[in-house]
Amino acid sequence: MKIAVISDSHDHKINILKAISIINERNVDALIHCGDYVAPFVRRWFNELNDSIKKNFLGVFGNNDGERLFLKENLGQICEFPQNGNELILELGGKRIFASHMPREQTIEALGNSGNFDIILSGHTHFLSNKKLDNGTLVINPGEICGYITGKATFAIVDTERMESEIIEL
Repeated sequence: MKIAVISDSHDHKINILKAISIINERNVDALIHCGDYVAPFVRRWFNELNDSIKKNFLGVFGNNDGERLFLKENLGQICEFPQNGNELILELGGKRIFASHMPREQTIEALGNSGNFDIILSGHTHFLSNKKLDNGTLVINPGEICGYITGKATFAIVDTERMESEIIEL
């Protein structure tokens, strides 16, 4: 299974649409957004996802997602948010996945070393991190789709069968 992982889109229409185009072309099976969509109108752009991906569009809220009620209403048809909006624990492609917008570094390390998760995803920092721990756990921060802070717009595609992640730069 291929899972696209994006974060920190911050309403950047052009980069969101570029990422979605690549995601659609690469036959990705699911999309996880690690927060900071920002405004509810981003739905228009995420509606460009292939129908099969829309069914597996999941995400968490970020610290800049101020209109959470309307984000949930607008993205609710294509995006599942956990009740507290801060953590997502699920299984996709036979892998147990943890996603959060801004977990502390100690939390990421503890989760990675626990053996309870195969893949740990985060956002918030806008800085790309892509590593495989000694126990085989993938730990990924896909960077920022918006490109505002680092000047690089990036996201990841995870292959759950090979347990590898590819970083895509827009």
